Amino acid sequence: MQLFLQFVALVTLALGHQAIAQVTFVVAPTNANANCVPGTAISCGQTAINTGNCKGDFTPGQRCVHIASTHPGCHISLFTEEGQQGGVEASLSTASHGSVEADEDDAAWESYGIFCP
Repeated sequence: MQLFLQFVALVTLALGHQAIAQVTFVVAPTNANANCVPGTAISCGQTAINTGNCKGDFTPGQRCVHIASTHPGCHISLFTEEGQQGGVEASLSTASHGSVEADEDDAAWESYGIFCP
């Protein structure tokens, strides 16, 4: 019986950890300071990530993205047009903290999507 209770506790802990897993990233129209601050934080939970529903448009367009909380095996794709159109201009792994900035000559990113192949 004790082994069964330990198993149930382990499964509950694992499921609870999955439920709270998320990616948080910060976006800004410019990178005046480190890590795109001040900026706007965007979070996507495990369900949105797993179902491919973690995507959206930036208003206004953004030129700096910083991964604030991580999620292994995924990446953020940044697009030059709304609705994840116009081709991927940049891609940033969500496995570790990091930042990406648009070059001065490049257009701002207009939309994003988090993808986990």
